[in-house]
Amino acid sequence: MKEKTLALILTLCMTVTAVISFTAGAAAAGGLQEIKAFLNADITLKLDGEAQVLTDASGVRTYPITYNGTTYLPVRSIAGLLGVDVGWDQATQSVLLGKQPSGIDLIENYSIYHRLLENASFGGQVTTADNRTETIGGVTQNHWIFLNCGWWEVNEISYNLLGKHDTLTFSYYSKEDGYLWVKGDDGALLGKFAITGGAVPKTVTVPLFKTNELKFGVSPTSVWEEHGSTTPQVRIFDAYLDAE
Repeated sequence: MKEKTLALILTLCMTVTAVISFTAGAAAAGGLQEIKAFLNADITLKLDGEAQVLTDASGVRTYPITYNGTTYLPVRSIAGLLGVDVGWDQATQSVLLGKQPSGIDLIENYSIYHRLLENASFGGQVTTADNRTETIGGVTQNHWIFLNCGWWEVNEISYNLLGKHDTLTFSYYSKEDGYLWVKGDDGALLGKFAITGGAVPKTVTVPLFKTNELKFGVSPTSVWEEHGSTTPQVRIFDAYLDAE
C-alpha cells in the first residue's frame, strides 16, 4: 500500500502543482511573484477512494488553491497524508521530500588533493563550488563538484579518504553525453556510468572497500577525430559517505 500511495503522489505532482506552506522562507525568494488566487473549499481530495481533510503542521485545516484553472495542493499537508517526510532548506530554497542523506558530506569534509587535466588548453576543467546556489538539472544546490572534459581528454579529481568509508552515494548531471567513472586505490574501478545529456539527475551508490584514494573522472563518448564527440560538463552533488 505504501508503494502504491507513493506512486500516487508522484503522479499527482506531475499534474497538480504543489503550493509550499513554508511562507516565512519562501517570502525571501527572489522569484516570488504576486498573484490573485482563491482558496477552494469545494474541492475534495480522495486518497485510495477515501475523502481526506488537509491540515498543516499545527493541525489547522488547509484547502486547495485554484489559480488560472489549475488546482494547487499544499506540500506539507499532502506529505502528512502519505507519511512522507517533508522539510525546508532555507539556504537553497528547497522543499525536501522523503528521507534525506545522513552521511558525511564529501565536499564539506574532504579537500581535493590532486587534479589531472589532459590537454587543458582545449577546455578541460575540474573544480568545486561552495556556497554558490545553482539549479542543476532542475535541482537547486549550493555546492558541487564540476568536471569539464575537453574534446578527447580524460579529466580526473582525487580525494584522500584515509580508508575510513564503506560507501559513497551521489547524484550527477550533465547537459551532454559522456562517461563518469569512480576509481579507488591502484585504479580499481568502483563504478562507471554512461551519461545521457539532459536527462534528470541520477543517484547512485558505489562501494568503497575502505579505499584511501577516491577518484572521479569524466570522458567523452567517442574520439573526436574518428566519430565526433561531445565535451561533457558533469556536476556531482549530494555526495555523502556512508549514507544510511
